Amino acid sequence: MHAHGHLCYKPYWEPIQNSFFGSRIQKTVPAPELSLVTCNNGHKDMGCFERSLAHIGLTANILGSGVFPWINGRDKPRLLAAFARQATTEYILYADSRDAILMLPPTTILERFRNHFACDLLFGGDRLSWPASEQFRHYEDKLKGADQTEFKYLNGGCWIGKSKFVADFFSAASACVPVAGAVDSEQGLLRQLLPFYKEKIAIDYRCEIFLNIGFLFAPNVISIQDNFSELPITQKQKNSQNKSPFAM
Repeated sequence: MHAHGHLCYKPYWEPIQNSFFGSRIQKTVPAPELSLVTCNNGHKDMGCFERSLAHIGLTANILGSGVFPWINGRDKPRLLAAFARQATTEYILYADSRDAILMLPPTTILERFRNHFACDLLFGGDRLSWPASEQFRHYEDKLKGADQTEFKYLNGGCWIGKSKFVADFFSAASACVPVAGAVDSEQGLLRQLLPFYKEKIAIDYRCEIFLNIGFLFAPNVISIQDNFSELPITQKQKNSQNKSPFAM
């Protein structure tokens, strides 16, 4: 789960964190074929993702320690590409350190990726199109399946992919020109590459693996239980009785 944006734009984030970190600590079996990765330069606001892993007995590969000043658009793509080139696992799962928690076992995540998605790299879907490029929004609006979901725009805060392709993709992102109005962000770099890798990249429209909860304001969009067994579902999915399989 990824809670992007300022705190006022993610009203579900605090109760979700409280429920998760207040739950009984459980040891989770790692997936040997999957590396867990995040970027954290040591800033005081970072480390949420790592704490969520520790809560279930896992650890992450941490990139960017001591890099100051940190610039997402410069540092994240190059460090991820370098890690992927040296990866000893077939797959990599990435989540932002500052505002993400792992709520599914890695074995479940990997199984869903393999069985439900015919792509080499899967990004979480977002309700917000950012950077606010009309070109990006128009392209992603027209992708197959986008008209069936609110979570239709690529969000770079969490993803899973095949290590070899991840290395190539983020190397290409490192060479891209930053998007005007979002020069420090890597998300504009990723979105401008999407049309060139349309057969290799997908967006998790049904929140089967990733749920981005920034800019979710409506009541009763997400149900929270202490054991997180309740499925998070959008209002559109409620209306159709088509629940997302995002659950532990």
